Amino acid sequence: MTAWIFRTCNSVLQKHSTSCARKYIFRSFKIGEKLPIVSVYEDTPEKKVNLQELFKNKRGVLFSVVGAFTPGCTTAHLPEYLENFDRFKEEGYDLICCISVNDPFVMSAWGKQVMAEGKITMLADPKAEFTKAMNMDLDCTKLLGNVRSKRYCLIIEDGVIKSIMTEPNHTGLACLLCIKNFSKGTRINTEHGTTR
Repeated sequence: MTAWIFRTCNSVLQKHSTSCARKYIFRSFKIGEKLPIVSVYEDTPEKKVNLQELFKNKRGVLFSVVGAFTPGCTTAHLPEYLENFDRFKEEGYDLICCISVNDPFVMSAWGKQVMAEGKITMLADPKAEFTKAMNMDLDCTKLLGNVRSKRYCLIIEDGVIKSIMTEPNHTGLACLLCIKNFSKGTRINTEHGTTR
């Protein structure tokens, strides 16, 4: 399997930095573990989404952003996934999902603004329950008023995490590396999340 997706997602993270402080001890889920069973939302509070069900029998990408409508995520982070949408499909990925600690109405409106409809599934984690379950919470109370999510990208197959890319020191490196590497066609060992 090519590592285009790995490099692409890491590339996105590399280009965008966060100014929020780390408050919680980092502990990501392990490669080979199933996604946590926590409900997130799409479009409205009535439309609950179970991520294990969403990714059942599918191969996809789940990437996080600090917040909807934030400048970097709006002008560069999310658009890079949109620009590479066709390549993701060619590489056999069924789903691209974006998740943020925002309400579902905001995520839906943001998706429409950036023309993500039909390409990227915009998921809301309003209480940061999924984010905290993944131990990816980030203290942004001084800048944004609440806990948000660190930037990360997961490669998921049938609800199981196959690769985890995180933003090193919250500098925005991991996602952009993933897109960058993916576009170069480097092969990836998804068991360990490394390129070769």
